[in-house]
Amino acid sequence: MPEHWTRSTAPSTYGIKVVNYRSPDRSHRIQVYQVAEESPDASFALYLSADTPKPDGFEKLALRNMDDGDFTGSRLEYLADTLRGEPEVGTWHVLDERFVAADGRIYAIAVYGPDSDGRDDELEQLTTALKWFCPPDTGCDAAASVD
Repeated sequence: MPEHWTRSTAPSTYGIKVVNYRSPDRSHRIQVYQVAEESPDASFALYLSADTPKPDGFEKLALRNMDDGDFTGSRLEYLADTLRGEPEVGTWHVLDERFVAADGRIYAIAVYGPDSDGRDDELEQLTTALKWFCPPDTGCDAAASVD
């Protein structure tokens, strides 16, 4: 977790509690949760369907398959005007990666920040969070666990 950020959890309708890490000014957030669908692609197909509500001003920038060797995942990049429960920062830039973890379950790490400060910080935060992610009750090398 970045220095001076706060950690909180919220109930989830599926799997582990939703874990949120927020910057001191609340303009950046890293969110971790478990996904109910059978694959990262199925999860994004549901999210991007007309049946799933999106944030105001939702604009899909890219959906990329991130499969590489033993890693299975997909990454959605989008912009949003507002995010429920979050401060007004102008346009939000979001990277949302859903992946198969060491325990065989599907998880998501979503990173949120103001688009006005560039997009590199969200990518750096996502890359770091993915590197250190370890599912509950799973032994991982040099990784911290999430509850």
